[in-house]
Amino acid sequence: MRSALPDDPRLSARPRQAGLVASIGRAVLRRLRGLRGLVATLGAAAIALRTPGIASRRVVRRVILNQLFYTGFQAVGLVSTIGLLLGATIVIQTELMMPAADPVLIGKVLVAVVIREFAPLITAIVVAGRSGTAIATELGNMKVNSEILALTSLGIDPPRFIVVPRLFATALSVVLLMVYFAAVAVIGTLGVRTLFSTTSFDALSVGVAAAITPYDLGLFVAKGLGLGLLVGWLSCHYGLEVKVSPTEVPQMASRAVMMSLLASFAYDTVLTVIFYFTVGPPLR
Repeated sequence: MRSALPDDPRLSARPRQAGLVASIGRAVLRRLRGLRGLVATLGAAAIALRTPGIASRRVVRRVILNQLFYTGFQAVGLVSTIGLLLGATIVIQTELMMPAADPVLIGKVLVAVVIREFAPLITAIVVAGRSGTAIATELGNMKVNSEILALTSLGIDPPRFIVVPRLFATALSVVLLMVYFAAVAVIGTLGVRTLFSTTSFDALSVGVAAAITPYDLGLFVAKGLGLGLLVGWLSCHYGLEVKVSPTEVPQMASRAVMMSLLASFAYDTVLTVIFYFTVGPPLR
């Protein structure tokens, strides 16, 4: 059946197929715009650190303490559980593969696996899963409800009041939780192995102490601060990327966690390669 509407020549014209070069160009431009937004978020936070104002510093310190409580203190129970379970898993694996291993060798394994790798990565995963989602969701809802615009209209700098405290809190929380996780995992591993083997706790402790090098402190601090800043930075950025629709909030929260985990694994791998290239292999 023919339509009674007049013919529109624009409907009969075929849409021009985009070429491969055009598609690649649009993808590159999209990535560059996203990278520019990431740099702008971190740059605004860095500039906000130099903003004068004694009263605002007090407010920022109070916000940092609140974020430390939510990000760090409330995650202690989860980190303790994961550390103890990880210690039990290491005991099972070492008993199956090396039932009569030298305590020094076990200490090297614990330092290389727990302190250098598992402690930074698992802590970053916990913080990204708990606090990264919360930060991105909170900031996304603030954007949807025009609270960011209200802060700006009141003369309050959003990067200083919103981004900076969360960056400080996530970085410091990851470092502190890393120390706690490493202590719980190592002590739990040594204690459980002492119960189920003939190796003494003192011998295992000497093995761990002999395996730690002065470079481990630098690696520990670099991984902790870097991973914490990455999680806080990406969570704040994707939370502020929400426009006007509430449906964007869970999407950006999911993207914040995904990108935080991807960036954390990439950063950890690069630092590990640099560390072992400088210091040498972990088991010599």
